[in-house]
Amino acid sequence: VFIEGTASIVDETQQIRVLVLPELNVGLASLGYALINPAIGLGSFLAQYVLRDPLRKVLAYEYRLTGPWMDPIVTEMPRRSAPEAEKGSP
Repeated sequence: VFIEGTASIVDETQQIRVLVLPELNVGLASLGYALINPAIGLGSFLAQYVLRDPLRKVLAYEYRLTGPWMDPIVTEMPRRSAPEAEKGSP
């Protein structure tokens, strides 16, 4: 989870952006499968290694929190396409 923005303690308000990126790691399970069946274990390990970043981007969510602390406004931001995401900040 990445959080950036500002919060006013005096006014009890916030302007915050929250980015949620899931961590996908099944490396130990894949290596365990390699002991039982090397083809499946190594195949799943390589697939996870290759597909980890694309899956993280697909499963990522971004929210904007604004307004007072007692009644915040939470808005889910639309997902950006891959070329658009590369131009801007994460």
